[in-house]
Amino acid sequence: MKRRAIIGLGISCLLASCAHQGQSSFPGMAWSLNHAEGEGAKLAYGQPQSDNVLIMMTCQPRSGRVLVSMNAPLDAPTDAIHLASKRNNSRLAAVATPGMGDGAVYVEAQAPVTDRALASFAKTGDLSVITKGRKAVMPVSGAERGAVDGFFASCRA
Repeated sequence: MKRRAIIGLGISCLLASCAHQGQSSFPGMAWSLNHAEGEGAKLAYGQPQSDNVLIMMTCQPRSGRVLVSMNAPLDAPTDAIHLASKRNNSRLAAVATPGMGDGAVYVEAQAPVTDRALASFAKTGDLSVITKGRKAVMPVSGAERGAVDGFFASCRA
């Protein structure tokens, strides 16, 4: 009886951890799309209606290029932005400048819209940023899917 309870608990924990992997690392954050005259399309993951943004992607219409930018902790590597989507990983060469607020640095990287991780994100809605070996999951909810689709449609050459 004790063995059955331990096995049942182990299976429950395993299922819970698998289910948790698809959840956001940042509760209360969401994907949003904005189009600004002269600035192109902006796809951001952050707290709605605030300046608290984890990652932003911008592009000029039909340019085929995406600018990925984010605030990173001072102790994080700033030479690249590491993106993952499903089994596709990209390490985008980045440039760092002083960040907004204390303890952060602003990091930017250019990539083609066809980049492996970005293309997979456009297709699946699965995106993570990997910093110092830790994965920050930023999933797309059903309601946000249109924002992601609209952004990549606008960017494609």
